[in-house]
Amino acid sequence: MKTRVTLKNYLTLPEGFYTVAPNLVYIVRGNTRRFVFRYMLNGKRYDKAIGSVSKVDLTQAKNTAKEFLGKLAAGESLLKTKKEKLEEEYLKDDTPLFKRFADQTLEKIKDVKCWLNEKTYTNMVKYFDTYVYPVIGNKRIDEIKRMDVLAVLQPIWITKNETAQKIRTRLENILAYAVNDGYLEFNCALWKGNLDQYLPPPSKVRTVQHYTSMPFEELQEKIGLFLPTNNRTRQIIVFTILTACRVGETSGAKWSEFDFENNIWSIPPERRKDGKPYPHRVPLSRQALEVLKSIERTSEFVFAINGEEGSKYSLTTMFKRMTGTNATMHGFRSTFRDWAAENEINDSVAEKCLMHSAGNAVVQAYQRSDLLELRRPVMQAWADAVLALQPHGQLSEPV
Repeated sequence: MKTRVTLKNYLTLPEGFYTVAPNLVYIVRGNTRRFVFRYMLNGKRYDKAIGSVSKVDLTQAKNTAKEFLGKLAAGESLLKTKKEKLEEEYLKDDTPLFKRFADQTLEKIKDVKCWLNEKTYTNMVKYFDTYVYPVIGNKRIDEIKRMDVLAVLQPIWITKNETAQKIRTRLENILAYAVNDGYLEFNCALWKGNLDQYLPPPSKVRTVQHYTSMPFEELQEKIGLFLPTNNRTRQIIVFTILTACRVGETSGAKWSEFDFENNIWSIPPERRKDGKPYPHRVPLSRQALEVLKSIERTSEFVFAINGEEGSKYSLTTMFKRMTGTNATMHGFRSTFRDWAAENEINDSVAEKCLMHSAGNAVVQAYQRSDLLELRRPVMQAWADAVLALQPHGQLSEPV
């Protein structure tokens, strides 16, 4: 929300750039507070100093700005004295480079948007370091044009469209701040009526890559490769399959999230992909509990490696190597969904098992239950089916 500059607060506002009135900017930098009249002439931005607060108050600055606007409207030139030219150069020299402005603004966006996952921020910083800063990082923020944004996006728009779209969205966010701070007159990262005239629509170039899933019958055969569950890799792979959860949900699991009295695992909001502000409850089958009971508690993390949270990124690679297939860990969620459909599991129940929202907005508004007790027999039936080819349908031989 933009801060309104008033007679009561303009002498105490924190450091920053504030739009006071049309073309009138109030700049607070360190111990200096000054009014500047900004205007465009022949496509170029000019800054004309009005004065510091020690010489000009807010009312006088507004009146001066109106006077300057009148002169421009009448076609008069706002002639600069030598002192004014030096002042203009001083203001320009202090204009930040795009990289510095973007770094600071990404921090603001993270706080304003309330990003719950720190990786959202770190990934965006990585994207900017790789694709944006090498192209326009050393340009002044007030010099950024549409051609600069296109120079960033065009090389990756076709080959890495999903990444390019994320970058464009963040560029639009950042340049919106630049417009509000008076550096730019127009947000040149906007899509509609701007970049859409130069780049093909995402729907025409983006290829949706679905995760490779394993047919259910093959899963029944391959699951034996991970039994007994006597190491961390086997434990997390089997547990993830039996719970039909995402690897990112299981890799960060903590012992404190498990209610062994009621056989429930509560995945906290910060690991929910759907962003819901409450835990997602997973009913645990006998076999999933058996995996947990086979793990020695050496850390707060269930699947800890050297006391730290296990990595989710290497599991698919290891799974492919161990099974000799191209199936991914995430693909087992599709395998579960296909199995549920073939066994006539209620759609709403099946979707709740996958932490998906079922039905349209009206249905979701009325269906607030997580259907936990309806999901219990489904998850048990899933575990029994997955292990049906194993001796006694268990993870190991009974003692």
